[in-house]
Order: sequence, then structure tokens, then C-alpha cells
Amino acid sequence: MKMPKEYRRRRHPFRWCLLGVLLVGACSLFTDGPAHLVQALRGGAAPQPPREIIKEVVVYKPAPQPEPAPAPQPAPAPAVQPAAPWHPADAFAMPAVTLPPFPPALPEQAMDGSFSHFTKLQSGINMRSMVEFRPGSTASRDRKLKDAYMVHLSMSLYLPHAASPAELAAANPDLKKVFADYDALMSAAKTSHWWAPLMLHKQNQIRKNAATLSKLLDRHNFYDTETLLEITAPNTERKVLWMQADMDVVSDGSDGDRLPTMPEKVMKSDYYQPTTSYRWKKLGTVPNPLLKPWQARLEKLQKDKKAAPAAVKHARAVVNDLKTYSYLLAEYDPFIVVPLTLQEGRDAAFRPKPGDYAVVVVGKRVFPAIVGDFGPDFKCGEASLRLARDVNPKATSYARPISDLGVSYLVFPGTAEPQPGPIDYPRLNTRCRELLQDLGGLSADAEFVEMKDLLPPPPPNKGK
Repeated sequence: MKMPKEYRRRRHPFRWCLLGVLLVGACSLFTDGPAHLVQALRGGAAPQPPREIIKEVVVYKPAPQPEPAPAPQPAPAPAVQPAAPWHPADAFAMPAVTLPPFPPALPEQAMDGSFSHFTKLQSGINMRSMVEFRPGSTASRDRKLKDAYMVHLSMSLYLPHAASPAELAAANPDLKKVFADYDALMSAAKTSHWWAPLMLHKQNQIRKNAATLSKLLDRHNFYDTETLLEITAPNTERKVLWMQADMDVVSDGSDGDRLPTMPEKVMKSDYYQPTTSYRWKKLGTVPNPLLKPWQARLEKLQKDKKAAPAAVKHARAVVNDLKTYSYLLAEYDPFIVVPLTLQEGRDAAFRPKPGDYAVVVVGKRVFPAIVGDFGPDFKCGEASLRLARDVNPKATSYARPISDLGVSYLVFPGTAEPQPGPIDYPRLNTRCRELLQDLGGLSADAEFVEMKDLLPPPPPNKGK
């Protein structure tokens, strides 16, 4: 039986749908899907995907170019050993640092009151200054008052006493080893009557220049004398003036007969003194080398209307003396300088005079000398440059050989030679030994230093 035509037309879409499903299922047989499905249902591992096949592709490459030669490489540096760890404490030790106290805070406004300050001047003076602020009025009024802005200078000094014979050994402990009869000498010693005038001159120097600190007598020269003793030897009645002091250096004097030329620095010096207190009539015809410089100085002073009359008078006297006399030479002659104070007073028993013999004791050494010059009346303890160098080779005109008070100057009053002249060195050594023998002599530990003439002997007296 045939189906109606309209019915056949409606079945056609279902056919085609069924046919499509069948075609899809057939195609899936050629894929991995069914296998995965079956493997999953069985519980097994999924199959590995097939390897991918890559076809070889030929690519055109240009011909290789030659590579440039490589640059020379520097030689490798030697291996550096690692340094040991650095510890600052192993390299150096830092000194202990002490910090100063923190300064107090400054006041916020000026206040009255007193303030002190301590300092040391170049002259050796210790100075304690005190500033006092007092309430005032207005500045226009205070500036007119003398007392409103004033300095009150006050000095404080210890005035020493003369060391007794028992205290003398402290200045030089070797004195007892130098003199054989030291104890007998000290038992006869008494403080010289010149001690008081010497200290009075020192005191006057302080009082006179107290307002000008730059001219004030310095500490060294104020305390330059330990004692002055007058001794009469018990057995021989020999008198000796004992000065215990330091040793400063003097470099004065001139003598055309023995030293016709002098250094240029001496010729041009304004401070070098060509004369000494000990002098004698010229023995030769050679002019004093310092005569011309002093003549030129005198002419200059005479032309200067502002020159002091005393300076003109002094220069004229020096010129006249240089024409007539000769003097000691501090660089070549051993002599000492005594203060002018010892020329004061009427008692002449112990008064030293130019040319008197003397000995200088330093430690255990004894040096012969003469009294060659007189110095300031407030100073004690000076010797010529020659003697200073014999005591200490490092001494110069500006460097004293001995700074402490361990030098003993023994002057034998009234022993100068009747006829003054250049030092006769054999006579000097012999005479000083004889005078020491009058004091009991030297002990075996003492060393007597023989002095020698460093200049040729002067020419015979031909007159001028």
C-alpha cells in the first residue's frame, strides 16, 4: 500500500538527521575518543598521544663570514689571599683622653662681682689678676670719673735672708770635699754687711719699675744670690769675701795691643762695652779696634739735637779712654764681675778692687781668676765668657753656664798686683794656689784648673 505523497515529504528530514548521526559516529572510530572512553570505563591510564612528526624544512643561510681575531686578554691577576680581619686595638693604642670640664653657661646679663685670673709672664713673674665690677651710674657720668676705670697693681714677693754657713752646703754639697778646713772657715764666717744694701737695691728696682712690667727685675736676677760671707781664716788672718750665686756671662773689653782686630758683629754692636773696670796704660802703638766706631758714634750724638747730654758725655769719655788704656778681653781672660754695691760703705777690709785675685768653685773644680769689672748694684754672679766656657763648654754670650746658686766666688781683697797690666797666667795660677793655702788648702778631692794664655804675649812697652 503506498503512503500518501504528503506523508513521504514529511519523513525526509528525519532521514537526513539519522544519516548525519551515523556518519559522525563512523568518523569517531578513527579518533582517540573511543579509546579514551573505553580506557576510562576499564579504569586504566590514558593512552599517550602520538608523536608529532615534524617535517625537515630547508632554510637558506648566507655563507659564513670570517670572524675578527679576538683582542689579547690581559694576564690574569694573581690570586689575592684574603686579608685577615683588622682590629684597631691590634694596630695602635689610643691614649686616654681626658676631656676638660664643660664650661659654665655664660650669664644672660652683665653682673657686678669679682673675677680672678692666673698667668705667668716671660720674665718669670707669676701674676694673679683680679677684675672687680661695681655698680655705677650712667656711662656718660662714669666715664668722667678716674676711679671708674682703674688698675690697682699689687705685687707679692718673698724677701730672702742670707744663707747661714750651715745652709751654704745645700747650694753645693761638694764644698766640704773641696776645702781641707771647710768647717774651720765656716765657723769664722759672718754675713757680710753688704747683704742688706744688695737686697735694698733689688727691692728699689722692683718698686721703681712696678708700674712698667716690661722693665721689672725678673725672677732670676731677684733671686741670684744665696749669701755674702766675710771670712777671716783662723790661722793666717787671710780675709776672703765669699759670694754664693749663679753665673751669668759678660762679653766686654778690648785691647788693640793683644787683639788688633775684632769680629764685625762686635764692631757694629750698639751694646758691646769696650771697657772694663780693670785697665792699664797702653803698651803698644796699635789703636784700639773700637776707637773708630766710638768716634763715629760721638760725632752722630753731637749732631743730634735730641741726644741726651749724659749720652754725649759718656761717648766722649769712652773715646778718650780708648786712646789711652787697654782692657781685659772677656773672650780670652778669666775674670769675675762684682756688684757696685760692694763699693759702698766705709769698711774697706773686705772690699774688692779691680785686679784682686779670686777663685771660682763649681762642684769640685776650682778656677783661678781676677776681679775684672763691676756690674749693676742689684746683680750678683757674673763671669767672663772665657771663664764661663771653661766651666761649661756650651756657654755663650746668651746662654749662662750655671743657672742655680751653686757657684762660689772667693775674692781675696787687697791682693791686686801693684802694677796693672795684662794677666800673667803663670803668676795667676801660682798666686791663687798660695791664697788658697792661707785658707787651709784644698783637699785631695778638689781639682785646681790651670789657666793658660790664649793670646800671644803683648809687645814690650815702647810707649805711645
